[in-house]
Amino acid sequence: MSIVFGAIMPHPPIVVPAVGKERLKEAEKSRNALEVISQRFKGLEFDTIVVITPHGDVGQASVPVYTGHVFEGNFGQFGQPKPSFNFKGDPQLGLAVVKDTHLATACPETVLDHGILVPLYYPTAAGIKKPILPIAIAFMPLSKLFEFGQALSKTIDRLGRKVLLIASADMSHRLTQDAPSGFSPRGREFDEKLVELVKNYDIKGILKFDPDLAEEAGQDALWSISILLGALDGKNLKPEILSYEGPFGVGYLVAAFQP
Repeated sequence: MSIVFGAIMPHPPIVVPAVGKERLKEAEKSRNALEVISQRFKGLEFDTIVVITPHGDVGQASVPVYTGHVFEGNFGQFGQPKPSFNFKGDPQLGLAVVKDTHLATACPETVLDHGILVPLYYPTAAGIKKPILPIAIAFMPLSKLFEFGQALSKTIDRLGRKVLLIASADMSHRLTQDAPSGFSPRGREFDEKLVELVKNYDIKGILKFDPDLAEEAGQDALWSISILLGALDGKNLKPEILSYEGPFGVGYLVAAFQP
């Protein structure tokens, strides 16, 4: 099987020790789950990590696939310019994905945003050094993103790659009065519903998620999760919720899809 593991991982810079410092203990559940899932990654054989980010060079009419040979990034905008992180790319896989589907375009971006760097932080800290293929989301219907995920999986199969696939996703940004996007009582409703849908592997429920509730919740999870689900379509991977919490007014979900 070419996709050996799928994951939903949050991207708050505060879970990176150098950024979060003493506040990291408020996100202890997420930190523990990220360490656990990274240890699971270590036990796998794979060639490339594909990370889907809702930040970065986001598309409108097509999904941006980063086809660079090398990538770099740091947490400078969060007060920590050092260390800087460097990763090898997988341009062969990236260009093949673009060639195989009309839903994608090649993206020349080589600087990584926190939607990629945060999910890669704990696997890197655990000693995993693999090429990466960053993919940004596009603001297109969730069904189209699911279709792109299916195409991505076919290309991975065609090239015989073994891939670890991460959907970088934060849930509602409106859980508390001091939340980044202000408070909405529907923020919690969104998170509870999405966690339940992931737990039950309810693909139809996710792809047909109430757009008004998603908008009101101020989320950036559904796009990347839809791509993940498309790529896992037909594969015998089962979801497991490792943690969920919303300590800073934003929901963080860590979930594993494994054989």
